[in-house]
Amino acid sequence: MKVIKKSFLLLVVFFVSSALINIFLKNIETSMFFGILAGILIILNPQKHLWKIGNGKKIFSRIPDQTIELHRNEIIDQFIIGELSEHFPTSIFLKKEEKLIFDIPGIQICEEKTIRTKGSHNGFSLRVMKGVSYRLGNFEATSEKRVTPVDDGHFILTNKRLIFSGAKKSLDVSLSKIIAAKPVENGILVDRTAKQNVEYFIGLDNVRLDMTLTPEISKNETWNEQKVKFHLNGFDVRKIIQGLIQE
Repeated sequence: MKVIKKSFLLLVVFFVSSALINIFLKNIETSMFFGILAGILIILNPQKHLWKIGNGKKIFSRIPDQTIELHRNEIIDQFIIGELSEHFPTSIFLKKEEKLIFDIPGIQICEEKTIRTKGSHNGFSLRVMKGVSYRLGNFEATSEKRVTPVDDGHFILTNKRLIFSGAKKSLDVSLSKIIAAKPVENGILVDRTAKQNVEYFIGLDNVRLDMTLTPEISKNETWNEQKVKFHLNGFDVRKIIQGLIQE
């Protein structure tokens, strides 16, 4: 459909341009040439692609995925050693020999809660009199776990603690008490000792950093220097927590 539409517009521009140009030039062949040229410039818009090439975004020069992943891991290492903490203003008090890793606002904390649902009787009913009966047997109730939002606040990580500071709920957990961390969509699930239900921290993509990637001539890299946006996710935070625990 898009090809047919562009072809039709190209013909319209060609005939109109040729007719107008021929009024001045009185030369049908020259008019047709300029008519075709006008159609190409207006409808196909090749200057758009030439502009991309001129600005260092070559169509056939894409940064390899392994190069982007390598630089992403370098940023994670910078988080672990605390080099990026200056980008995160915080109001928490750090303890002796404690350093800030990040302080991310606008994070939602959720918890797994067991919800009891309606059940049913196993057995049979015994009619005593009109309108009165007893059900004999066992009552079976079912339950299921649901992830329930609890509060919104700051998700803070230091080299010693995981902290959540919200209006209704606050956490201050030593990293040594974290048993496991699992990435989930746009967040991370944290399982810790002395806590029956796991906790979810959602909204990690609030952290956005720009990476400027420059090709290394020594590695024969031919792509042009480009800016790549870095969005923090659950996999990154899991690596950061693991790296801090293993230090």
